[in-house]
Amino acid sequence: MSNGNTFDETESNTDQATDGEQQFVSFLVNQERFTFPMLSVGEIIRVPTMVSVPLGPPQMIGLANLRGNVLPVYDLSAILLGTHAEASDVTRVIVVESELGSIGFLVDRVLRVYSATNDVVIEKASMTESIAYEYMLGIIKQSDHPVEQILDVSSLARAQAVTKQDGNAMQLSGMRRIDSDEVGDANENDSLQQLVCFSLEDQEFAFHLQDVEEIVRVPADISQLPDSAPAVLGLVNLRGRIIPIVDLSNAIGMMSTEINEASRIVVTQNSEFGSIGFVVAKVSNVVSISESELESVPSVCNDGAESGLLEAVYRSDGGKRLVSIINLSNVYGRALMSVLSSIEDDIKQESQMSEGNDVVIDEDDCEQYVIFWINGQEYGVSIDDTQEITRVPEKLESVPSTPDYLKGIVNLRGTVLPVIDLRSRLGMPSSETSERQRIVVLTKDKQRTGFIVDGVAEVKTVVRQTIENAPSLSDMQSEFLNRLIKLNDEKRIIQIIEPNVLLNDNAVATAQEQC
Repeated sequence: MSNGNTFDETESNTDQATDGEQQFVSFLVNQERFTFPMLSVGEIIRVPTMVSVPLGPPQMIGLANLRGNVLPVYDLSAILLGTHAEASDVTRVIVVESELGSIGFLVDRVLRVYSATNDVVIEKASMTESIAYEYMLGIIKQSDHPVEQILDVSSLARAQAVTKQDGNAMQLSGMRRIDSDEVGDANENDSLQQLVCFSLEDQEFAFHLQDVEEIVRVPADISQLPDSAPAVLGLVNLRGRIIPIVDLSNAIGMMSTEINEASRIVVTQNSEFGSIGFVVAKVSNVVSISESELESVPSVCNDGAESGLLEAVYRSDGGKRLVSIINLSNVYGRALMSVLSSIEDDIKQESQMSEGNDVVIDEDDCEQYVIFWINGQEYGVSIDDTQEITRVPEKLESVPSTPDYLKGIVNLRGTVLPVIDLRSRLGMPSSETSERQRIVVLTKDKQRTGFIVDGVAEVKTVVRQTIENAPSLSDMQSEFLNRLIKLNDEKRIIQIIEPNVLLNDNAVATAQEQC
């Protein structure tokens, strides 16, 4: 097929168009026969992996990462005939090119690519009725083939676009410390401490948030070091930086962590050794507590040493959970000083080898996002807008005369916090309560609102170049989800939720006034 277009050879019967002829791609949609002019078709592909778009139009199937480009895909059956297509082995997506960019249309089956003489092409002006009259260019009427309707790619594309308020069509197309001024103090005379909580051997521990650069998944390619201490798992290349990976559980004298899907690497910063990644069994949440809630650690818990591995503890959930705060400086000094010194040369060597292969990304070129799950898909919100991540309480106090998505209010350390079911807010069905659910607390003008999500995946640092505008698919979607993170190497598309729109909610403000 010419012009770089690709499709399955078993479905093709391509003729070269000559003078007095036009080329078309013929396909079925719910047993109806349609065609696209060949000049508008970029390629024909199998149904790709897609992420659905909340608040998008009903004919929208989702977004696909097609060789590094974000491709919006629509159900052509829903557009033309009002019924959704059933996917099968022969279902295909026809990628067309329009003045608004590349768009994919799902069809039941591609029949052929062929040439038709101009005398069998009947223009729309001669037609009186059609199933999809507004999208028609005409029909092809050949004596030896059924009648096929020619679709207007430009008209179809414009119909899916969203217009701006000015009437112009829109084209389809280290973790920062949060200061008390941004968070809002529960007590003006009592400073807040923010903690990243995680599990080791079913026990709960925490690091201070200001010591944590980021939280990432455990990569498959950890470069192991011969003759290293058991606690050192190896080295990883994290966006151009070579950092040592340490099993925190082993380093503080506990059993080694079994790495699985829930395991995470908490990357911390040390003035002497730089960034160090600690493997933990699971990261649970990020909490803000007042300094008065911290309790001292009995000396016996630190082997009687002044420089113990634990610096404080605090009780949460009404005393049901006890979280031990790890003293990172003492972990470095007592458990890792000799180990990290011994591999310093290996780190330098790996860094030198990496410099020839990788582009070093400056921190100013990166942004951090809290990544969470909703309905099996990943979404993100900037760490700058996130105050904390906490568990869903057993009971929420309901507020009368409020929308269904406002699940109630909760007293979070003396502050009334409205809680919204983010699934419902994005037009999805609510799910049953589970242990994995979390409340992501977002802030605006010192006012906090909690959003229930299915689970928190990670805190991820992303290069700004991977962030781009999302295709505008509906007015509400373009407000809530106007950007996305496109990770080509990981074959992931993460939709970014705009917190200012979520937090600018009259129903939430009314609920707070009633409390």
